[in-house]
Amino acid sequence: MVGGMDTGDGVLDALDCGVALLDDACRIVFWNTWLARRSGISGEDAHGRTLTDLFGDAAAPALVEAVQQAAGQGMASVLSNQLHRSVLPLTRSSDGEPLEQSAAVRPVRGSRRGVLLQINDVSAVVRRERHLRQTQAAVHLRNRAIEASSQGILIVDAAQPDMPIIYTNPAFTEITGFTPDEVMGQNCRFLQAGDSDQPGLAEIRAAIAERREGMAVIRNFRKDGTAFWNELMVAPVFDTRGQLTHYVGIQRDITLRRDAEEARDAAFAEARAANERLQREQAFTNAVLRTVGALVAVVDRRGRIVSFNRACEKVTGLAEADAVGTGLGDLIPDAAVASRFRLDQQGGLAEGSSVTTGLRAANGTTRIVRWTVTTLRDREGVATHLICTGIDVTERDRATALLRAEREILEMVARADPLAAVGDRICRAIEEQMPGRRAAMLRLVGDALHHLAAPSLPADYVTAADGVVIGGNVGSCGPAAFTGHPVFSADVQTDANWIDFRDAAVAAGFSACWSMPVLSQAEGVLGTFAIYGAEPGLPDDASVEVMQRAARLAAIAIERHQSAERIRHLALYDQLTGLANRSLLSDRLQAALVYSRRHKTAVALLFIDLDGFKPINDRYGHDAGDAVLATVGRRLKAVLREVDTAARIGGDEFVVLAEEVATRADAERIADKILAAVRDPVSWEGEDLAVGASIGLAFHPDDSNTGDGLLTIADNAMYAAKAGGKNRWSWRLPGG
Repeated sequence: MVGGMDTGDGVLDALDCGVALLDDACRIVFWNTWLARRSGISGEDAHGRTLTDLFGDAAAPALVEAVQQAAGQGMASVLSNQLHRSVLPLTRSSDGEPLEQSAAVRPVRGSRRGVLLQINDVSAVVRRERHLRQTQAAVHLRNRAIEASSQGILIVDAAQPDMPIIYTNPAFTEITGFTPDEVMGQNCRFLQAGDSDQPGLAEIRAAIAERREGMAVIRNFRKDGTAFWNELMVAPVFDTRGQLTHYVGIQRDITLRRDAEEARDAAFAEARAANERLQREQAFTNAVLRTVGALVAVVDRRGRIVSFNRACEKVTGLAEADAVGTGLGDLIPDAAVASRFRLDQQGGLAEGSSVTTGLRAANGTTRIVRWTVTTLRDREGVATHLICTGIDVTERDRATALLRAEREILEMVARADPLAAVGDRICRAIEEQMPGRRAAMLRLVGDALHHLAAPSLPADYVTAADGVVIGGNVGSCGPAAFTGHPVFSADVQTDANWIDFRDAAVAAGFSACWSMPVLSQAEGVLGTFAIYGAEPGLPDDASVEVMQRAARLAAIAIERHQSAERIRHLALYDQLTGLANRSLLSDRLQAALVYSRRHKTAVALLFIDLDGFKPINDRYGHDAGDAVLATVGRRLKAVLREVDTAARIGGDEFVVLAEEVATRADAERIADKILAAVRDPVSWEGEDLAVGASIGLAFHPDDSNTGDGLLTIADNAMYAAKAGGKNRWSWRLPGG
């Protein structure tokens, strides 16, 4: 009993909540153990004091007011933690964390009035409520995320037969065009539109059968029937008992990515083709590199040689095999400069820098070389090698000019410029390298040499020396072409090979002539170079090298030209007779008609069919027939003018295009010549094979203004000639 109030101290101290009794003046008369532990204030210290005395402003005003109302007016109150999180500054005894509290204030009626204050720890309840709210928020957020996802999401019921769709998000509708109502209850296979044998579907089916996640790219179809590429991931959903309940499907429309990948693959293919072209160009570059006059050495980070071109071999006397692995600096007399040809030391040569050094030569002398350095880097940008390009400074200008000329000449060859223009450029390049000398390029045609280019030679001398037959004592070029070896005449006035050309050479101001043969890849002679000088003498090594390089360039140019000519001849000429074929005839006929219209001239067309050719073929065979056709071809070329074109257009049919004829009588005279030429028997293996010719004539512009029209009229006239007894010509049409 405290102050007239029965406290029941033992019972109140055993409660798992806070209990305080306050008198009508709101002073504490009882403070149980629970409150003492959580407030840190003992019952003795609390006794006789108000809540404000104990806690000051930390006591919730609403609590203080509720206590006063209960004591003075007998009103009961409940303070919820939702409105008043902490009515008193109480903490958990276990960890000192503030308590979530609710408070009940009731008036006490007895001999004396008072107040009962009950404080409850609602932290656990609050935590459960907070967790529930957080869980609800998370579910709401996930639902919003699913709804807002740019990926199509659908859920199927795995517990029902055929796994019907039970949910689709808006992105599914945006991707496929199907609304939720249109797909609910259906199996997903309807999206495949019957295309059920796709490789990706096997993976999806396997994942479903094995109740695991799976991913594949499959082709689906939208509502409008258009196909799209779907990157589909399926994932199983299990309940708390481990039972499979659903499958979630997440789809991404990767059509644009697939298109980009296909474009990328096409780009890769193009890159591979470009790489192959690069490799071919590299091979060509390597071949050129072996011939250039510049020194090229590649060294690793420690300055050791890994590549050594032919120019380096020539200057140093070291074969590449012997040089590889040795230091480039070992060949440089100045040790301080030599150490700069390394990447693993400070003070090395920077990218693009140049340095002039000595270089020990094969003959024991030191050549002065100006090096330019290029750094080779790996994919990470780390410098791995130095490419050292050196030029003998004394011959730098000449070497630069020669390289430039070679590049220009190779470009001309690649462009298929006229052979004479290429030859002219090579001759001028030689003259630039050998001041005071004049160059000529001659091509071997049959067994005679003909000038292809001679830009600086007197025209009279070129005329006198052109067309000479090669042989052992025909100047310098004759024996060079005859033997395939260089012939250097130091003095034409004393060289016996020049006895027949000495006067012409002296008149032109030439005292020496050096000839270098131009050889094919098969070592056949294609032609020669002739280098003339006003003073007697033999070439030095540098001059010989220039001539050799010029000869190699000339060989490339001539062989390419020959290949082009062979291809052109195969395309435009009949291989048996050497006459024009139908294609070339058509081109020349059209050109002739254009010229005729422009210049008001006439054109005649003669259609020839051999009489008696088939019996020869049948009796003696095709070899005999081919011999007859080849002979007729030669005879046609022999009797026709240069302006005329003879063509074999098939079997034993020939056509002659006669341009610049004035009258029909001119065409008739040509026809008579052909009849006479064809009429002579052809001798074949002891047999005289006789054929004749039926010729039909057409005349432009009187008969027709078109090539096809002339051919038709001439063909019909040929049949008229056959009908009239063969071995004749005719203007008449059949029945005319």
